[in-house]
Amino acid sequence: MGQVLDIPIIARGKIIMPGDHAVEFKGRGGAAFRQADPHRHVHDLVLGDTAKMRDLHDAPIAQIVDLLAELGKRLTLDGNPLLQESFELALKAGGLAEPILRGVYDALPHMFDPAGMTALVDKTIGLDYIDGWVPSGGTYDCISIRAVGTRQLHITAGNVPVVAALTVVRAGLTKSDILIKAPSNDPLTANAIARTLIELAPDHPLTRHIAVAYWKGGDEFMDSQIIRTSRIDKITAWGGMSSVKHIQKFLSPGIDLTALNPKYSMSMVGREVFASEAAMDEAAVGLATLAGFYNQTACANTRIVYVESDTDEDSIAQVVELGRKMVAAYAKLPPLLSIPFVERNRELEAEMEAVALEDDFYHVEGDTLNGGFVVSKFNDRVEFFDKLNNRVVNIVPVDDLTDVLKWCDDTTQTVGLFPESRREGLRDAFALAGVQRLVALEGGDPMTVYANSHHMPPGSPHDGIEPMRRNVRWVVDMRPASHEMALSVAAE
Repeated sequence: MGQVLDIPIIARGKIIMPGDHAVEFKGRGGAAFRQADPHRHVHDLVLGDTAKMRDLHDAPIAQIVDLLAELGKRLTLDGNPLLQESFELALKAGGLAEPILRGVYDALPHMFDPAGMTALVDKTIGLDYIDGWVPSGGTYDCISIRAVGTRQLHITAGNVPVVAALTVVRAGLTKSDILIKAPSNDPLTANAIARTLIELAPDHPLTRHIAVAYWKGGDEFMDSQIIRTSRIDKITAWGGMSSVKHIQKFLSPGIDLTALNPKYSMSMVGREVFASEAAMDEAAVGLATLAGFYNQTACANTRIVYVESDTDEDSIAQVVELGRKMVAAYAKLPPLLSIPFVERNRELEAEMEAVALEDDFYHVEGDTLNGGFVVSKFNDRVEFFDKLNNRVVNIVPVDDLTDVLKWCDDTTQTVGLFPESRREGLRDAFALAGVQRLVALEGGDPMTVYANSHHMPPGSPHDGIEPMRRNVRWVVDMRPASHEMALSVAAE
């Protein structure tokens, strides 16, 4: 029997440890943990009386930013035993290897940078709007608008633990009361962050408006008790399509759902790549980086590469060579981005072995330990494209990059592009097709490519939306206008 870790429920400043009615849960990867029965504590997790949000509503945003910044300083593996515990559990329950997960945790304090958080709330909401009523000015000076915090349920994803930190930051910056449903593959990171906040500022309004608990996905009792207009205003669901569909069963007018459902990402490579060995090498490093970072567990990872190429024997040979260079480039990725797998993906390897037998239609190289690729010898992707993982990609020849538009929709998140000279002619068409982010494959080294595809200014859209702006309630205060002003407005 492996060790079973006790995890508390966090209920607005209270730490509820497992007791006589503790329930044991199985995390992914064989990890097990115990928690107080969430069924018995559902009323500790939700906030029915919105008047109790007044303390957070009245707290100046500058004070909240200062507190979050101080919290960020304490979110280091070296100095925080709570975070060390969550790191160890995430290693067992999640899908990230130790050096990659360590790099993710090392990035947590940077998410609480005070200048970045201030810019984030100002760009998406407006500092004046989150702190008070803002007159419209001019003819409409009698009308004021304010952004007001809401009661939120966040069903977070555990593939990358930064989601937990991002959720806490967004809650504070919107002055919102939040309940975080932790994921089974990262059941402790949000918990550790909330407990660190309790240690730092047990009586602060922000601390008193954060709850964290785990319950099984599809638990109809929990969802029916929580997802009510008397208890929840907004839901952000990071889960898969099945969990989003389950949540939708309980929605009613007055509850707004932001579904950050699974996305698929890809790359596009123009014919220019075959102009020189140097161009192929550069594109290969870019492809390896976008396919390989976080060991292909993120929505932003490339899984299909569309290459402008003919399908004759010589042209396919060039495409195969690009694939070989990409796999070779995996070995150049720093360990904090990607490392070889220790266990095979048997399901994916069975698919690869099956299509390898159809050598008139496919060319297959590599495996699910070190990475590999499947070249389609015709203009279509493999049927198992949604199972591509373990740094295995499908490379598909197309006559023109605009042919890729037919495979794009609102589930298409990140698209890598090579060469940059093609960007201006493509970006509007792909934006209209549903693509949410167009990034560069150029750069020459993995960390440059990674930085160019991830470092965005504060307030940038997330999956095509602005979650923070959507998670507040926009309220209009209309004072009586003077007789002359009313007549002037009516005349307009």
